[in-house]
Amino acid sequence: MQKEFAVTGMRCSSCENLVKEALEELYGVEEVRVSHSEGVVAVSYEPSLVSTAAMIAVIEEQGFKVVS
Repeated sequence: MQKEFAVTGMRCSSCENLVKEALEELYGVEEVRVSHSEGVVAVSYEPSLVSTAAMIAVIEEQGFKVVS
């Protein structure tokens, strides 16, 4: 399954890497694409192993805001 999040506060490639690496640590996340210029985080994941709430929490723990 794939989920796309609109995220505010990412300003550079370091922000992208921070979010990408944190999400990749979640069991069940298969692939992560992050674009600070678009304000988008796209995640391919196995829904039986990880929830969208867990992914949102990880993004926000990095200091960014998920807006949708």
